[in-house]
Amino acid sequence: MNVHSVLKSRMVDTKQDKRTVILGATLELLSEHGFHGTPISLIAERAGVGAGTIYRYFQNKEELINELFTEIKRRVVKAMLADYREEGTYKERFKHLWKNLINYCISNPMEFHFVEQYRYAPFMKNTTREETYLILAPIMQFFIESKRANAMRDLPLFTIIALLYGPIVSLSKLHIDSNQTLTDEKIDQAAEACWDAVAYKE
Repeated sequence: MNVHSVLKSRMVDTKQDKRTVILGATLELLSEHGFHGTPISLIAERAGVGAGTIYRYFQNKEELINELFTEIKRRVVKAMLADYREEGTYKERFKHLWKNLINYCISNPMEFHFVEQYRYAPFMKNTTREETYLILAPIMQFFIESKRANAMRDLPLFTIIALLYGPIVSLSKLHIDSNQTLTDEKIDQAAEACWDAVAYKE
């Protein structure tokens, strides 16, 4: 690798690092002060960059939040698919995905609260929602395959998601906000109950 390539690589790393720091600062400040209490100037101060630097990456605060939302969804799906094996039964694979998701939510409370607060915000772009659907494609594909194999009930995908994600939201909030500790045993029991809600029955 020549000197020019090394310098170019470092510039890319610096750019990515600044973007990551800006997104992290935004998440923290939204958690502390909410949307209206988090101006770009405060994000810049927390991130240790000039406001002009932020505008090099994002047109405005709304676009910044859209990008943060998309980035968190990528992290969520990556966490869900960690150690995922297609060799297992549909039930085993479902429980693996479900437990990975709830463990990610309770381990990352700021991200969890951010997604819950802003996923229906009016400034969330259609392109952000479309990109989110693409990010979730591997999970949606699992549901489709499960239905085709008669392992899961033939319900609309949005119904399945509502039945499975609702308990995750409620249990995560109880764990994070109410000191109702979710042990591994309780999480496994909940995953079992959610599978029973959508599993195909003769």
